[in-house]
Amino acid sequence: MGRIMQLQKSFVQSRNSSIELYRIIATIAVLFVHFNGWFVGMPEKFDYDNPTLFRIGQMIIEASTCICVNMFLIITGYFGLRLKLISVLKLCMILMLINVPFYVVGILLGDGFSCRTLIGKFLVISNAGYFIQGYLMLTFFSPVLNSFVEKYGCEVLPWTLLFIGIELWFGTVRGIEYFGFNKGYSIIHFVIMYMVARCIALYKDTLLVLPKKYWFYGYVIATSIICFMYFCGMECAFAYSNPIVILSSICTFIPFLYKDWHNGIINWIAGGTLAVYIIQVTDPAYSILVKIDNYLLNNNTYFLYLLLCGLVMFVTFWLCVIYQKICEWMILPFISRLPIFIRECKFK
Repeated sequence: MGRIMQLQKSFVQSRNSSIELYRIIATIAVLFVHFNGWFVGMPEKFDYDNPTLFRIGQMIIEASTCICVNMFLIITGYFGLRLKLISVLKLCMILMLINVPFYVVGILLGDGFSCRTLIGKFLVISNAGYFIQGYLMLTFFSPVLNSFVEKYGCEVLPWTLLFIGIELWFGTVRGIEYFGFNKGYSIIHFVIMYMVARCIALYKDTLLVLPKKYWFYGYVIATSIICFMYFCGMECAFAYSNPIVILSSICTFIPFLYKDWHNGIINWIAGGTLAVYIIQVTDPAYSILVKIDNYLLNNNTYFLYLLLCGLVMFVTFWLCVIYQKICEWMILPFISRLPIFIRECKFK
């Protein structure tokens, strides 16, 4: 077990802290999207009859952070996934250590007990949200996708652009449901973003020729266009599959490629961000956060609400990170005792 801990520590410290910092920012963007929009409710179209400061601020924040899921997928695709049995097992155990204890806490707080629901909490993959399920399926598809990229190299770019256009036309413009595009909430979009990120890796040297500030300008312009789309009543404005949202996520990622540096603290924090995404949408944490968010909004001025909400997000972020670290500490003895063929089982 000591050797495994040393290897894990070495791996964490060796990761590029630029990308790990980007991972942390992506996690914070998820918090903003949920607290700003989902938890307090956000109209599908801008309310022209009631253009309050809150609604305008909500629009700007949402346009700035709706790239959050694409940010995670770009990180994944840039480095490339490797299908490893031990990684899948570790993910399942972390999910179980979140779902089951949180369900028990919900019961203690007054929620009803259901044996069927409890069993479902142990079936972590089928019980997880779309992101975990999509990510897991992307992991299963990764050997095929990696082989495709390795064989065709830079020729994958036209195909990637073609599939972005197909997703836009059938999934967003036409709204055809049979293909399962679902505005980016699907494995199809995960695959597309994975290929976008592989293209970034292939064309890295060309992309880094541009000054870093141009990517910042691109992000500002893309955010402005997203705001304009929402203001004009376009329901796809904040969709992950919106090409402008995809472009915006690319513009935020590339500046973090200009420098390779290493910081153990940054990498340690980034290693616990998965729990932030899962816990905030898991009851009873989800219900509690929704009540807090709405209470703060309804009982304070907008600027004070933003300040207090930011404080709640800060505390939520750290509690979730610490919880994941505790989970990893708990499962480490089990992982260390697995047969070596399971720990090393992987597909290229």
